Amino acid sequence: MKTFYHGSNQILPIGTILTPRDDYENDWMGTDFYSALEKHRPRDKLAHRESVFMVADPDDIDLAGGGTEYMFTVEPIGVIHRHDLNWSSEISMYIGDGYDINSPEVTNAARMYWKGVPHPAESVWEYLTPRARIIKVEEY
Repeated sequence: MKTFYHGSNQILPIGTILTPRDDYENDWMGTDFYSALEKHRPRDKLAHRESVFMVADPDDIDLAGGGTEYMFTVEPIGVIHRHDLNWSSEISMYIGDGYDINSPEVTNAARMYWKGVPHPAESVWEYLTPRARIIKVEEY
């Protein structure tokens, strides 16, 4: 079984069940990639606002936007979806260059993200699950 990690700025006890944050959309709606990813999200994929985010490599916690005070080793509860964060970076580049979220370039990058296709440059994987149980707590 794969080991997953979740970064936090708040310490929580072992056994805590992590659930999606209530304020997730407020925190991420202003980014240039969030709306495009959500617009092109297939119905069978977990929405970001309905997910707990994990990584399989502790070095990726910061790259994935996780808190950097504490690292939780977690056990996913429910389905797990894997996505390459570099597709969201590509979306950000397109939006920064003036492309619309419905352009073929942005649409394709969003579809690749949701399909879990590795980005051709390199990959940074994030994993989404509806809930996760903390099984170990460490300072990051």
